[in-house]
Amino acid sequence: MDPVSRILTERERTRPRLFPFALIALFLHGSIAGAIFLASRHAAARPAQLPAVSVRIVRPEPPRRQQRRSEPAPRNTPPPRQETAVPEPEPKPVETALPEPDPEPPEHQPSDDAMVAPEQKTTPRPTPAPAPGGGSGLSVGGDNGRRIPGIPADFHFAYYVQRMLALIENRWYKPAAPAGTKALVRFTISREGRLSRIELESSSGNSSFDRAALRALYAANPLPPLPPAYAKPSLTVHLTFSE
Repeated sequence: MDPVSRILTERERTRPRLFPFALIALFLHGSIAGAIFLASRHAAARPAQLPAVSVRIVRPEPPRRQQRRSEPAPRNTPPPRQETAVPEPEPKPVETALPEPDPEPPEHQPSDDAMVAPEQKTTPRPTPAPAPGGGSGLSVGGDNGRRIPGIPADFHFAYYVQRMLALIENRWYKPAAPAGTKALVRFTISREGRLSRIELESSSGNSSFDRAALRALYAANPLPPLPPAYAKPSLTVHLTFSE
């Protein structure tokens, strides 16, 4: 036998045996488990002892009647006097002074140069049309070899023509031109005062002077509305610009 086999054989012989120890451990565990089981059955078989409590029934005592206190006899007191209400005197009416009416404002007489309001239905007094010539350089109508009426013959409202010339003159910037220069311009005024159909009828021969006359009309647009008493819807005017 070789040395290795001999060493292994000796080890097998000298190895401790575990079977007796395992058998002893199993027996001990079984004994402990049996003791615990028996103890639990014995504890369950014993009836639980409840504490005894003694009870005593006590009857309540009947309520005692309370003695009424003797009330003192009422004294003879005189009855209260009944006061009679005295009516209060009625207040005297206070006389209040009525406010005096405001004095009526004096009536103002309208001037002849005042514009007629659109709501006014009264017809102003017809006045003759102004003369075609004027010192301001503006005149209604034309006189370049042929007589042209400035406004229709049925338009008798001189105050409107004067107002129209003043508004156009305020917007007319005269350029440098020789004396006697004239330009005739025609335009139409609608019922609301709008200017339309502005055109040059007769040139002055100076383009700057003609353009200044046309610019004055465009700058004055719109003019005041036509007088309510004027029946026609528009008014055609021939206006002369002269130096």
